[in-house]
Amino acid sequence: MKPRIRALAPFLLDLVLPVAVYYLLHNGFGLSPFWALAAGGLATAVNAVVTTVHRGRLDAFGGLVVLEVALSLALLFVSDDPRVLLLKPAFYVAVGGLYALGTLAVGRPLVYESGKPFATKGEPRMVAAYERCWDTSPPFRSAIRSVTAVWGAGFLVDAVLRAVIVFRFPPAQVLDSLLLSQAPLLAVLVLVIVYTRLRMRRVRPILLRERDRLAAVG
Repeated sequence: MKPRIRALAPFLLDLVLPVAVYYLLHNGFGLSPFWALAAGGLATAVNAVVTTVHRGRLDAFGGLVVLEVALSLALLFVSDDPRVLLLKPAFYVAVGGLYALGTLAVGRPLVYESGKPFATKGEPRMVAAYERCWDTSPPFRSAIRSVTAVWGAGFLVDAVLRAVIVFRFPPAQVLDSLLLSQAPLLAVLVLVIVYTRLRMRRVRPILLRERDRLAAVG
């Protein structure tokens, strides 16, 4: 699987899996909207847990997964309003957005690590150039920080719009709410990916020059 597809796979699953499970259990087996949504949310959480276990480590995102599972289970006992369950993705996305913005103040920005495989393709000299650019190039650091900020802000916007959409529909129209609440994430992904490509394209010459410089002295 290509790196970019692999990186987007969790977001695509979060869009498709809850809707598919809801249709199957509610329309196919007559399960109530509440329990059909609960099953869809848990299916997404289980997929995320399996991915975390496969990586073999519990990082910050793994911690978010654990939090999502705990929240999914807690919501089953809090309310039988299906709209409450539809807020779970908004909460999860909001925490992810806050985490991304938090990395701008503590440690290195989230995009520094997540973007490294895309920028370097795993080539040792490109990896060395990437790390060196972070240490020596203000334009490179600015690009990494701005892209991280846009992703974090985008996730927060998605979370707010999801919540607004969910509560504009009565509980009886949960299917309409479920489908429409996925739209903000699609729009956010398109916008932030376009911004990321344009922003990083401007600093790629810096990365390539540093790679050539390291090759010449090495």
